[in-house]
Amino acid sequence: MKKIQDVSEDTKKNKSPSMIDVKDIKGEKEDLTEEAKVLYEQRDFLSNIAKPSFQSAADGRRRYDQEWLARNLFWRGFQFSRYLPQSQTVVLSSRQQARVPINYMASMMRAIRNQATSFRPKWEVLPAHPSKTESKTQARYSQRVLDYYFDILRLKTKIKETLTQGLLYSVGGPWEIYYDKIKKRVGVWLLDPFDFYVDPMAEDFQEAEYVIKAVRRPLTEVKTNPNFNPIARAEITGGENKIAASEYKQFMIQSVRNVTPKSTDYSSSLIVYQGDFRQREVETGKQYLVRCTWTESNLTPLLYEEIEETEFDYEMYRADLNPKEIYGESWAKHVMPINRTLNNLETSTFEYNYRFAKGRIVVDRDSGVRAISNVHGEIISKNRGSEVKSLDLSPLPVSVPNQIQRMWRYMEDISGVHEASLGRVPTGVRTGVGIAELKQSDATSQDDLVDNLEDFLSNVGKKLLKKIAKNYTSYELVRDLGVREGNEKYFAIIGEGFKKTDKNRMKGKENMIKIGPDWLDLVEIGSENHIRVTLGSWLGYTKESLQQKVMSYFQSGLIDQKTALRLLEFGDIDDIVQQTKVEGLLKRPSNQANPQQPDQMALAMTENEMLLEGKPVPPSELDDHLVHISVHQEALGQGFDDIVGEHINKHIILMGQEPPEMPATDVAQPTEPQGPSFPTGQAIPGVSEAPVGPPPGQQLPQQDMEASMLKNQQEAQGAVGGGGGISQGY
Repeated sequence: MKKIQDVSEDTKKNKSPSMIDVKDIKGEKEDLTEEAKVLYEQRDFLSNIAKPSFQSAADGRRRYDQEWLARNLFWRGFQFSRYLPQSQTVVLSSRQQARVPINYMASMMRAIRNQATSFRPKWEVLPAHPSKTESKTQARYSQRVLDYYFDILRLKTKIKETLTQGLLYSVGGPWEIYYDKIKKRVGVWLLDPFDFYVDPMAEDFQEAEYVIKAVRRPLTEVKTNPNFNPIARAEITGGENKIAASEYKQFMIQSVRNVTPKSTDYSSSLIVYQGDFRQREVETGKQYLVRCTWTESNLTPLLYEEIEETEFDYEMYRADLNPKEIYGESWAKHVMPINRTLNNLETSTFEYNYRFAKGRIVVDRDSGVRAISNVHGEIISKNRGSEVKSLDLSPLPVSVPNQIQRMWRYMEDISGVHEASLGRVPTGVRTGVGIAELKQSDATSQDDLVDNLEDFLSNVGKKLLKKIAKNYTSYELVRDLGVREGNEKYFAIIGEGFKKTDKNRMKGKENMIKIGPDWLDLVEIGSENHIRVTLGSWLGYTKESLQQKVMSYFQSGLIDQKTALRLLEFGDIDDIVQQTKVEGLLKRPSNQANPQQPDQMALAMTENEMLLEGKPVPPSELDDHLVHISVHQEALGQGFDDIVGEHINKHIILMGQEPPEMPATDVAQPTEPQGPSFPTGQAIPGVSEAPVGPPPGQQLPQQDMEASMLKNQQEAQGAVGGGGGISQGY
């Protein structure tokens, strides 16, 4: 029977597990109360599972830590650093034959990182039930939620940092996706690969039996954390001299940052370990996670939780594809030897120019040679009979520059970065399309980086939405600016645990919530989502190439005007399309028989002035209804929208169409009443060009433009021939 430390009978009866002290425990496990047994099991888990698991993972990764340190120092510019196995230390600089370090690796890594992250991730969330409108709406808003958190969590910078880690260490991150109970918001924490340990026997990150993070935290933070066990906090007597769990990271921090451990009570720190361990129920085999937090001084866990989850809150990026291995060899490992060779070759060239190119003079010993400089020049004097002559210089061997050129070619091919990606225009290439094609060829060698990054971000998006669904019990206002100007959206999100009440709700707006004076869409985020992330563009890798392709597609009719303007990154796209449409209508050839008829543009603008004064104006059958509708739409949103909308509806009726009905929608309506209008992206009846972009409203039916124009002209000619004139009211 396994013995444990003493617990008195009084302690068993009167103390909770958080109050049971180590010195109070005595006897056998069967003699303890349920509360004492819980504490015993937690200590047993820490000593027999958690700590041995960390030691096993640290031992299995020690080789990688040593290589990561060398690559990190080389990337930082310490290209002459070397590891001394006798003393197990690293010398940052020493007497080397190479004196000219050229950090090609850093410039190429920067080019790869910027090219791989040059496009903003495009999130696509597929609806759970494609036939249901509510499911489609939820998927559409979930995409906007991910765009919103991409901005406020600064994921763009984190992606660049993760890609840098991946090029150096073969893995990036991991990212910890968590819910902050204080801020009541999800967050993402980028960890250092040195501080994260994975089950060494796992062949895939998702199949690991445990993961452990080891981060440095202030001593006062740990000692005063109310969520930690008081017994465990009492076991911590002071800080540690360790800066990091990995000795190689500690050396790097002390050398590069000139940081030394502090031993004062107010400034000391210690390493806090937090591990997630997969456990299984004995009877059913159901998996669950045990989260255990501790320090090296603890016999009792600071925090012990059993979580009904099967997935870790971490996601690791793999930059290398080594089958059945979590850690790869990394991009930097293959580039560093070539960079070192180039350093030696460039040093040879430098030494030749610095020493030998100055010339050498041969003189006899005791020849009395001396140089005298005056206004007439330099005079060399010597003893009579002694010989002074210049030594003939042999040129630098041709093999040196040839070897440099070969090394450069090897470096470009192995790294996957050529002249175009580094910003140099290759000889013979003069167009943006040619440069784009060369960049595309480099991007092909980087497909592994981009493909793995897309999978990585897809999993991050799933875990973000799952955290929101599980923890958001109250609404959060989302202010998504969108990718470009004019794509803004305001709405509120809730999780699956949100309790719907009648407060801030009214009939007809069940899927909306009132925040201040505004009614906003209310979207419930589900826990199960299928997400696809796309990085890149089919339009090209340069501005010139993009512009050429967009104009070609627009002129051939493959895309409309609004899409072309959006791809060309214009602002105020709706206004541009609106003005273009009006000008196009006014430039149409006129077949009117009566030249005395008033200008339709001026007439419609005069009607706008009257309508905005609250005066109803009846339209005429002789009006050019397309021009009037386009001009009247500019009056919407300036007041008296009901009168303007009614006037537009009368034009629609005179065109032989039915006035649109206000559709039931979940989109939040403005506080002021809106009249009917043509929605952005919908065509005006009878016009096949790009749509006008007024505020959202009602949708109009389609009709043939030529037939409508012909009908209007025939009616106008008949009215003029019959002595008809402009109807009263004008």
